[in-house]
Amino acid sequence: MAFDGSTIHCIVDELNQTLLSKKISKIAQPEKEELLITFKGDSETVRLLMSANASLPFLYLTTENKVSPSVAPNFCMVLRKYIGNGRIVEIKQMDFERVIRFKIEHLDELRDLAYKYLYIEIMGKHSNIIFCNEQDVIIDSIKHISAQVSSIREVLPGRTYFIPSQENKLNPLEVNETHFQTQVFSKPLSLYQAIFQSFVGISPMIAMELCYRVQLDADASCQSLTTKQQNDLWEQFAQFIEQIKSHQYHCQIILDEKGLSPQQYAVFSLTHFQDHPSISYDSISQLLSDYYAKKNQFQNIHQKSSDLRKIILLLLDRNRKKQLLQEKQLEDTNKMEQYKIYGELLHTYAYLAKEGD
Repeated sequence: MAFDGSTIHCIVDELNQTLLSKKISKIAQPEKEELLITFKGDSETVRLLMSANASLPFLYLTTENKVSPSVAPNFCMVLRKYIGNGRIVEIKQMDFERVIRFKIEHLDELRDLAYKYLYIEIMGKHSNIIFCNEQDVIIDSIKHISAQVSSIREVLPGRTYFIPSQENKLNPLEVNETHFQTQVFSKPLSLYQAIFQSFVGISPMIAMELCYRVQLDADASCQSLTTKQQNDLWEQFAQFIEQIKSHQYHCQIILDEKGLSPQQYAVFSLTHFQDHPSISYDSISQLLSDYYAKKNQFQNIHQKSSDLRKIILLLLDRNRKKQLLQEKQLEDTNKMEQYKIYGELLHTYAYLAKEGD
């Protein structure tokens, strides 16, 4: 399960408990699209690791350090220049989007208090880390997006930062029963599609889970539901939103049936995976750290085994071709006795042969 609005909400809650008012002591960029910020408090050192990698974007707290390049990239140098000794004064999720905003207090060149914003967008291939001034003008970003790449939004120094609007999608934290009924049940879609396409930050996995909890077929048409079923679905949705608002999380990783490979993760119980083994966590950062570590481990194993399979298949193909050639040569040897007789006859009666025979 990719980062969705509920996961971001849980992370922001944990970050507010851990990082608020802490001072930035070190900023590093260990990978091209990865940032590691170290915070120092009264008694502990905490690190925040974030990645804008298109295939594996993430953000979580960690105790592990990573080796940084000897020459820091430009984006890292910009952050060090402006907020190298800054203090976190606010951490906020933007309207249940997969966007986290850090408000950082620092001293400017005149030693006056100033504020900067660091936006972390966990949006799959559109993920980015964007650094802005107090007026939301972009100072720099870990990935520059020009008009040739995106016609919706440029992410370049000097441009005004904004989050692209998701047309016809509502913030689920602000929805009442009327909004829900109108938004979901009027769509000519399957039930789970209507739910996740109606609200910001709601993933297909959440939509399927809500349907499962009220014993509804996620693929059923919205128009096929009775009034009671519609009311039951709304009540389940309202309970889910209330759980998020009151910060009642149940962080868990769902494993495959053998209990080896991680399949899904969520910040609430996934009851439609109740037959699968699972691991519960008190910390969303610990969950994400373990999930991505295990995912990377299995991906590395799969990659190495894939390379090995390619080598084996190549060798098998070569040996099959050699076998066919040798079988053909062996088949030709079946005529050996006949050709031997022909040769002996030619040798014996060669004197009878005339020129041109």
